[in-house]
Amino acid sequence: MATAQRTPPKTPISQTQSEPDINSAVEMSEYVNVSRSKRRRNGTSPQGGTNLSLQDVQINNQDISRTLAEQTSLMTKLLADIGEIKSQNNQIKASNAQIRETNEEIIQSMSFMNKQFEDMKKEIEDLRKDRQLQQNYIEQLEKKILDMQHMSRSSGIEIRNIPQDNNETTSTLIKTVCKIGEIVGLPIPESNIRDIYRLPGKSTGPTIPRPIIAQFSTVQTKQSLLSAVRSYNKEQRKEAKINTGVIGLPGKTQPVYIANNYHLVSRNYFIRPVSLPRINLTNSAGSPTAISSCVKLRVTNKY
Repeated sequence: MATAQRTPPKTPISQTQSEPDINSAVEMSEYVNVSRSKRRRNGTSPQGGTNLSLQDVQINNQDISRTLAEQTSLMTKLLADIGEIKSQNNQIKASNAQIRETNEEIIQSMSFMNKQFEDMKKEIEDLRKDRQLQQNYIEQLEKKILDMQHMSRSSGIEIRNIPQDNNETTSTLIKTVCKIGEIVGLPIPESNIRDIYRLPGKSTGPTIPRPIIAQFSTVQTKQSLLSAVRSYNKEQRKEAKINTGVIGLPGKTQPVYIANNYHLVSRNYFIRPVSLPRINLTNSAGSPTAISSCVKLRVTNKY
């Protein structure tokens, strides 16, 4: 149970007045201590005022002037260096501007050269295509010429070892062919000889003249002449076979060979007979089997 407390009695409040002169009141009061204490002097403090002479002041002024002159010289040098740096910077800017202009000119030149190169490349490609087309067209024409001459070859013969005369003409060659026909018993009218000529080029040797090509009007005339020549040579002795002496040509007697015309002339192209070698094979029974040599036509370019 809480204890009850009594309210303190009411006391009357008295009024106070302030003193108009506080300083005099403090001095007169016995309760106020008016004594002052001073701060103790430090031992390192000077004992009196500083006395500087005129010489010391002049020395100090000289030191200050010297320092000021050094600082002024440094500032002047610094300003000169800054001016030189600015000048170099301006020169670098001018050089950079020239380099930039030069680079732009180089870029323009490279662009122009690149365009020219692309144009030349396109022209070369077009020329290459045109050349390929022309090459293909030339090959087609050569094939046509070879086919035409191959068809005409079926009615032609080749006569070798006929001496060549400096005054030789087509008429003398026709008379030689007609003479051969008379010798083998097959008269050949001059009208049956469609064309006759010697192959172009140089002779293969001093004693081996260029062959003669004779084209007949019909294949039957060619076949008849070849058959007659074979029969004649079989019936005659070796020295009596068809030769230059039998035909009546002057000079040393040489054998004359007559065969099918294997030569095709077209832009110095020739088809020549090439004999393949004899090949021996062994069959299943172990006995060798011979394969006869055959004739292969080879096209050679004599450029």
